[in-house]
Amino acid sequence: MQLRELASNHFLETIYVLGSGPSLNFLEPSFFDNELVISTNFSARALGFEPDYAFTHYHRNALDLLNDTGVVVSLGRDTVTQNPWHGEQPHGLVLVEQDDYRPPGSSWNPLTTHPPKPHSLAYGSSSLHGAMHLAAWMGAKNIVLVGADCGQIDGADRVSNYQVKGGDTLWSLYNNHHKFMKDWLVKEYGVNVYSLNPFINFNFEGHTFQGV
Repeated sequence: MQLRELASNHFLETIYVLGSGPSLNFLEPSFFDNELVISTNFSARALGFEPDYAFTHYHRNALDLLNDTGVVVSLGRDTVTQNPWHGEQPHGLVLVEQDDYRPPGSSWNPLTTHPPKPHSLAYGSSSLHGAMHLAAWMGAKNIVLVGADCGQIDGADRVSNYQVKGGDTLWSLYNNHHKFMKDWLVKEYGVNVYSLNPFINFNFEGHTFQGV
């Protein structure tokens, strides 16, 4: 399967894009019943449901994620080893070629220094950026980010049951890069990009939030 086969597959639909932030702990998995979902890495698995698509920078995750969904999108070269895919490419795995496989770094900005290659997807500091771009590539009218928290809730960095422990906590960096990615998608695709708050308002119902 190739990326072009996914172009405009979900024209004018609403697509939920899952990060791995702790706000996912306050959502019922049934909320996503009959919704169109792209999971960034193992976020949907942590909530206990199968997404429609998954996106990852890491080849080591791609085969595992194919157990959860029929389509997994990854980079042509692994973001850690920079090696191309080894062995037979499974059905359902989409490998996206890039101009540059060096780590994007703190200066990453799709609006200026790092515009995505035509007919490719953004290679940002987080796999979330590629998942966001994938949603726009498939024709979404609305992209709803879920768990793109850039902070801790009650001291937790990630959704519970996430199979990869630890993770980066570069909240200020991710906060800036998420905004850059949103602005680029609005400019290039005219898509609406929102974020889901699982609480009744920004007072967090008595829970504590610490971010940038």
